[in-house]
Amino acid sequence: MLGGQNLDLSNTSRYPEFVSFASNLDRAAIESACERYGVARLRLFGSVLTDRFDPARSDVDFLVDFLPGRGDRFSDYFGLRDELSSIVGRNVDLVVTRAVRNPYFRASALQSAQDVYAA
Repeated sequence: MLGGQNLDLSNTSRYPEFVSFASNLDRAAIESACERYGVARLRLFGSVLTDRFDPARSDVDFLVDFLPGRGDRFSDYFGLRDELSSIVGRNVDLVVTRAVRNPYFRASALQSAQDVYAA
């Protein structure tokens, strides 16, 4: 459990690659990074939640909501992205939820997203 939220693995039995990946996440390191960079909510989305996830080559997609009133969003964004990449051991695509303008992409990402951290 991270920040009071459970990563829901109940709907992923068809995706053993994701279950293996998710169960090996360093949740304490993710929670620490989220606290350091002012994260309100962090969610996984994209291929990591599907049978298209390739443990050898896929990057990991995260949706992030930052806490309001943070002074340096630039440093928070890039610091979090780099730290998450180190934690998961692969490239990370970090998408700020409120910056997503395409309504179809937004709906798809939010529908499948799984909470990893919530402040």
